[in-house]
Amino acid sequence: MTHETKTMEVPVAIADRVQALIDAFEAKEKFNAERQVIVNNFLSMDNLSCEMAVYSLAQDELLDTLRYVYELSGTNSRFVKNILTQSRENPKKMLSDAQRSSAKSLLFNLLNDPSVISAMKETQ
Repeated sequence: MTHETKTMEVPVAIADRVQALIDAFEAKEKFNAERQVIVNNFLSMDNLSCEMAVYSLAQDELLDTLRYVYELSGTNSRFVKNILTQSRENPKKMLSDAQRSSAKSLLFNLLNDPSVISAMKETQ
């Protein structure tokens, strides 16, 4: 049995847009897989170890993990949205000490939230 494949000419702009969508999807999947491993590691720790690990995160890791856990939790925190928006608009800008401390505290609290724990179980 032969299978015939047909190709068609596609304008370059459309092909570029489709490729950009594919690249974005692959990047999002890679990001989610990396964060899933990190969050699973946090969840496997006792509370004190988890808190120490969260408080030792660098800003980039903190914001990426906070973004992932925030999306998983389904909560609606204006503070988290503001921090994530600020970091997306100006990724080089360092968070203030108060923002960093609050973000770490929020991440630790979200890691203990039942909605995050159940969402992590569903992703496995």
